[in-house]
Amino acid sequence: MIKISHLFILMTLSLFAAENPAILLPWAIGFILGIGLFFWGIYKALKTQQTIYMLALLPFILLIIGMFFI
Repeated sequence: MIKISHLFILMTLSLFAAENPAILLPWAIGFILGIGLFFWGIYKALKTQQTIYMLALLPFILLIIGMFFI
């Protein structure tokens, strides 16, 4: 599993590689928030055994379904 520090290093390198990093900054913030929401949803669903927290997985499920149509 990739460490969080490696994730931030790769994100920083990709931002500096762009011609205009200000354009990619909202995407980077959204990516970090999405990953955080994903793991928080899994943690809460396993800890509380409530299926409502599984809704945090919905964006990733929709993304996987959407990749079949690309």
